[in-house]
Amino acid sequence: MDDILALLNKHGPTSHQSQNLLERLGRRVANISSAILMRGPVVVLRLLFALLSLIFLVAPVYAQSPCLECLTAAEEELKKCLDNAIGARDKISCDESRQAAMKACVNGECKIERDEREKRETRNEQLTPNRPGLTPYTPTKIEWLALTMRASLRQNASTDSPYSLDIIPVDHETLLIVVRYHPTVNREMMNRTIVTAREVIMSTATSYGWDKWVKIRERVEMYPSPK
Repeated sequence: MDDILALLNKHGPTSHQSQNLLERLGRRVANISSAILMRGPVVVLRLLFALLSLIFLVAPVYAQSPCLECLTAAEEELKKCLDNAIGARDKISCDESRQAAMKACVNGECKIERDEREKRETRNEQLTPNRPGLTPYTPTKIEWLALTMRASLRQNASTDSPYSLDIIPVDHETLLIVVRYHPTVNREMMNRTIVTAREVIMSTATSYGWDKWVKIRERVEMYPSPK
C-alpha cells in the first residue's frame, strides 16, 4: 500500500490527503470482511459498491499503476466470487482468496513500484538544492513500516464491526497491534482480523527484507463502560 501512497503524493493530492484516502480504503476493505461474516448479500453489495466507487475515482488518474490495478482486480474478483457464493462458507472462502491476492500484489507489482520509487528518491536527493524546506526526510524503518501498515490496516469501530484496530511503533523493532472492542463484538471475526493484520505486516516486512528483526505484539482490550 505504500506504493499507492507514493504515487498519490507525486501525481495528485498532498501526502496528508493521500494517507487519509488510503485509510478510508483500508477501513472499507475491513468493513467488507465483516459484512461477509455477519450480514447478508445486500450489505455486502452496498459495501462493495462504496469501495469500488472510491477506487474508480482514483483509477483514471493513476491508471498506469500496476500496483493499483492489481489491488483493484483483487476486489473485482471478490465481487464475482460473492455473486456466485451460496453459503457462509463460500463467502469466507471468497474473503480468504482476496487476502491472498492482495498479499501477492504487495510482493509483486507493488514491490516493483516501490523499488523504482526508491531509485527516484535517491536521484532526487542528489539533485535537491540546499534549501531546508526541500530537504528530504527519511523516517526510520520501523516508522515507515508503521505508517504504511496504518494506512492499509487501521479501522474504527462501527455498528457492523464493533472494534477498532491500530498499528503503532513501540520501540526500534516492534509494532503493536492495538485492538479495542465493545461487548457485542464477534470474537471469532475480530481474531481473524488480528491474524490477517499480523500476516500483512510480516508479508510487507519480508518484501523489504526486514522480517528477520521485525517483531509484532498485540494489545486487546474492551472499551470502558459508559458512566
